[in-house]
Amino acid sequence: MYLRKNYDIRNIKTKLISILYGAVCHITFVISGMCMFWVLYNGFTVSLGSIRQPLSIIINIFLLLQFPILHSFLLTNSGRRVLRLFAPRNYAKTLETTVYATIASIQLLLLFLLWTPSGIIIYDLKYPFNILNSLFFILGWVLLGISSIQAGYKVQTGSLGWTSMFLSEKPKFPPMPVNGLFKLMRQPIYFSFCIVLWTSPTMTLDLFFLAFFYSLYCYFSPLLKEKRFTKLYGEAFLEYKKNTPYFFPSQFFYFITKK
Repeated sequence: MYLRKNYDIRNIKTKLISILYGAVCHITFVISGMCMFWVLYNGFTVSLGSIRQPLSIIINIFLLLQFPILHSFLLTNSGRRVLRLFAPRNYAKTLETTVYATIASIQLLLLFLLWTPSGIIIYDLKYPFNILNSLFFILGWVLLGISSIQAGYKVQTGSLGWTSMFLSEKPKFPPMPVNGLFKLMRQPIYFSFCIVLWTSPTMTLDLFFLAFFYSLYCYFSPLLKEKRFTKLYGEAFLEYKKNTPYFFPSQFFYFITKK
């Protein structure tokens, strides 16, 4: 009876901890997504940053670099060990994806909330061109959402970790994505994000530099991801890689022009 009571208490504690990690993860995920949408759509003309130059330039560069550097590092073996420091020892490995998504959301919040706008506007589209750009902007977000779901929404949102802990299961990662948008290109998530970056009706100097830098990141960083996929999936990924374009959906445009 005593052992059963202790087991029940531990089980309840585990579930409460998992719910706490899940709540923090998803709240920061939603807030950062909304913040990113609003700031990008307005071309970085809105933000909480108000630091004077030249210090603002230094801080903006730091904010720009901190996301890709830390985001990529945390995917390495050394980075995964760092992730486990932010969770209870017994569940550190299980909660990796949840902690990773939470940190990524916090990084995005820092970038989009603390950026100090330069106030330099390259162009500000008026009707009807602002409507057209807005439609492409929304399309980019729709494609980003669809491709994230097709890649495995539990991993992308961080829910895989905390739900596995809640159910006392080992995390079950989704199979290699090859369907949907992944039939057209191997990196639809990064491609979709590039659409978002370049389709704001208002283009400022801030957004231009961010879009340019992050477009390079979106194009080259998946090469490291594909090395991991080659080790993980072997011949299956090499065959998929052979038959599917890397970044641009050339097959899609081929079918359109053919018809």
